[in-house]
Amino acid sequence: MNELGEVSLGRSLIVRHPGKEPALAGSRCPECGDVRIPMRTRCGNHPVDCEQFDVGGAGTIYESVHISIPPSGFENPFWAGFIDLDDGPRFFAQIACADGESAPKHGERVQMVVEAIGTADAQVLAPVFKRVSDDAAV
Repeated sequence: MNELGEVSLGRSLIVRHPGKEPALAGSRCPECGDVRIPMRTRCGNHPVDCEQFDVGGAGTIYESVHISIPPSGFENPFWAGFIDLDDGPRFFAQIACADGESAPKHGERVQMVVEAIGTADAQVLAPVFKRVSDDAAV
C-alpha cells in the first residue's frame, strides 16, 4: 500500500523512527526558521538551502468541515480540516470522528496517527488526526 506523497511527490510525507511517534517530512530554513510541509530544498524567504525537519504530529484544530459527499476514491463521508501543528505549519488532513461523537471544533487538541484511507481498492496510508485531551498531546 502506498503512503501519502509517494505517487505525487516521489517520497512519503510520513516519517517513522523506532520508538517514536510518526512525524511528517518537512523542512526548516536555517536562517529564519520557516517550517514547511512537504519538504523544500530552498527557503522561499532567503536564498539558502533548507534542512530536513521532522514535523511532530501534535497540534490544534484550526477549522474542520464534514465532507458529506465524498470525492472519488472515498466511499463514506468523513471529517477533514486544517491543523495548526505545534512545530509551526498548518496542515490539511482527515480528522477522526466516530459515529455519535461530537463534531471536531476549533481549538481542540489532536495527535497524528497513520491509517489507511480511501476505498478498499485504492487505499493509501495517510496522516489522520485524533482528538486528545490537552495533557495527552505530545
